[in-house]
Amino acid sequence: MKRSQQDSLFEEAYEVIKVLEAHGYEAYLVGGCVRDALLDRPVHDVDIATSAEPARVASLFERVIPTGLQHGTVTVVRHGYTFEVTTFRSEAGYSDYRRPSEVHYIQDLTEDLRRRDYTMNAIAMDRYGQLHDPFHGAADLEHGWIRAVGQAEERYAEDALRMLRGIRFASVLRMRLAKSVWRGIMAKKTLLRHIAMERVCDELWKLTAGPDPAKGWSMLVRSGVLRHTKEPLRIYGREDGPAWLPVYGALGRVDTPEQRLAAVAIGLGATVEAAAQDAKALRLSKAEQDAIVSVLSAFARLEAAAHAYRPAVSSGRAAQGELAPMRLAVAQALLAYGENAVRGALACSRALAEAAAPCAAKREARADMRAALGQDVSVLPSYQHKGMHVLYEHASAWIDAMPAKSLAQLKLSGKDLLAVTTRQGGPWVRACLEHVWLKTAEGLLLNEAELLLQEAEQWLRAHHGA
Repeated sequence: MKRSQQDSLFEEAYEVIKVLEAHGYEAYLVGGCVRDALLDRPVHDVDIATSAEPARVASLFERVIPTGLQHGTVTVVRHGYTFEVTTFRSEAGYSDYRRPSEVHYIQDLTEDLRRRDYTMNAIAMDRYGQLHDPFHGAADLEHGWIRAVGQAEERYAEDALRMLRGIRFASVLRMRLAKSVWRGIMAKKTLLRHIAMERVCDELWKLTAGPDPAKGWSMLVRSGVLRHTKEPLRIYGREDGPAWLPVYGALGRVDTPEQRLAAVAIGLGATVEAAAQDAKALRLSKAEQDAIVSVLSAFARLEAAAHAYRPAVSSGRAAQGELAPMRLAVAQALLAYGENAVRGALACSRALAEAAAPCAAKREARADMRAALGQDVSVLPSYQHKGMHVLYEHASAWIDAMPAKSLAQLKLSGKDLLAVTTRQGGPWVRACLEHVWLKTAEGLLLNEAELLLQEAEQWLRAHHGA
């Protein structure tokens, strides 16, 4: 949100507070909007806490949406902005480790703040900018600490998702978890099995999309919280180990959350099927699932070509003839999964290789020693295979040079094919177009209509005698 829009958001929020105060009620900005304002981060929504009960709030404003009456919340709509206005309350009876079974309206702001998760989220601010900060959240923000309000174990027993929120905050805000918070996570992590996968996904996605995903994922893995989700995660819930080290390094080297999750799967040697199962378990959207699976599928195709690569000489640059099978594999992957998937697979794999490079020399020295002793030598991860390094060097240039990145960009259509033959349409049309497209992708044929049609006619004669 632009600064001018943010200023307008706060101005409208203060107007809501003025109305409540004019009728004898207390009202404050609370929670994330105060935290982010103190951190000078963008604020996209504003929550208000008040001593007025929901029915009274609803009576004071022209447009109100009853979004959470059972928990004391109504949404006030004013000049295009929405504000969740919640009555001061205390809570009890968290039987599902998520929502309170009892909510009591109170008149004490401090007691209302006491029920919140972390001190940085338990700060209220009046419309004059004065803070009400009974748990010293502002000081914790200043010093970069994430501390629970009261006992961390109690907060997590109330809502187990707070454990993932704490790790996400530490990662996104680049802060540190207090020892008491970490101990609370380790003590209560099994409670995460009570939390809906959609809510787990939301936290995991925000963490992965954040500015320091390596920090967040390191805490997720070391704590083992993802081994206790309601549905099992075959990849993302794996135990800590050496394979995770290059994964952490790679996460910050790729851009999108989908690619980062794909990099985790590639780094841990996961199958496409396992990645698809985890993406489904996390309730990712269809588009997000497809993006991850496509990257993994493209990587599997490139990985197979890399392992089949056998250079004619042991040193020096590879001859173009040696690279032809690799170039064909890149084109086939592009045809099957699309340009974004292939470039994503290359980006993820290369990021892992670069992250693993600092310890590669030590690993090779240990392998040489073990080989000298007659012991088995560990196989390098696929992303460090010699053939993959050839792809890192050449594949992007091959893709850039392709005159058509997809069948749709080919200057030959199925209608053109049907015009030069008496055959009825069928699967052969696509097979012919794919053959022609691959020729252009390999650099063997220009994307010119006459040349493409000639190649198509040759293919038809060879395969159908027509």
